[in-house]
Amino acid sequence: MSIPPTSAVKFPCVMLAPVSDGGALVFIELDIGMADLFASVSDDAVNRIIDFAHVHAPYLFNYVAPSITFVTDKNGQVTRIDDLWLVCSPVPDPPEKVPKYKRMPPFALPGIPIDLPYSIQIIDLALDFHPSDAVALPPELLPPLAPQHFALKAMLQFGLACVPPDAVALGKWNSGFPKGERPLKVLPVTDLICFVISIAATGHLSVTSTQPPGAPVPLDEIHLEMDGIEIVDIEPKGLENAVECYLVAVLRGFVLPQLVLQFQQLAVNAIGLTTVTPGLTPKLPNNPAIEQNELRIWLDVKL
Repeated sequence: MSIPPTSAVKFPCVMLAPVSDGGALVFIELDIGMADLFASVSDDAVNRIIDFAHVHAPYLFNYVAPSITFVTDKNGQVTRIDDLWLVCSPVPDPPEKVPKYKRMPPFALPGIPIDLPYSIQIIDLALDFHPSDAVALPPELLPPLAPQHFALKAMLQFGLACVPPDAVALGKWNSGFPKGERPLKVLPVTDLICFVISIAATGHLSVTSTQPPGAPVPLDEIHLEMDGIEIVDIEPKGLENAVECYLVAVLRGFVLPQLVLQFQQLAVNAIGLTTVTPGLTPKLPNNPAIEQNELRIWLDVKL
């Protein structure tokens, strides 16, 4: 028997409680022939969750290579070096035990024998699932949005340290430290040069299986994968291409891997089942699926 496209499958879904105070709803249907559970979330609900996470999990949106500050004794001798977390836009204090920033490695410039602090802040982010009725894609991203894809728009704020002319001579920074103290590795600054860029991007979903400690079977994790990215209004074109190259590397290497959508576990937890392990139902044309402004998944569970 052939399996119909996911967009043609009709589930008499049951509405459950919101999964966040933003109003994201999970829908499930038990004991159907194709899968044990069905869950979906709209792009509007995802964007409300993103707004919620900005406050409650700010490390997902604020990436900082900290500068340093010197702590001295009453005689002016340096006793220790502390991190100095510099950002362009203030970040509210998160709940207890939640990190405020994601630590990033400092970067180096040729001819400068000291690494440089910086910050990258995602100050605005919105997702739009196919057929994309909220994000206007630029011509470079070949609109309209392809089926089973998402679009996003974001505003990124960068903070870079200005390199002083005497940065090549580190004597003034590497003197006065306790004997045996390692030379400075990061430029000590107290502020950053800040600028904002707007981006649009497209992507799709991918699935990887991981084996959590103690879990009887692997857990499928849904990831966001970037296909294309375009920066709005940067000239000349070569500079835009270079910045886009680095942005894609940062998004793929640091940002998106943390935005793993363990949506299948969320659906199971929503109905209070703690003794089952969910897995994506196999042999469906698209699972997970992006369609009709929703992310949809079909799950099988094992007791």
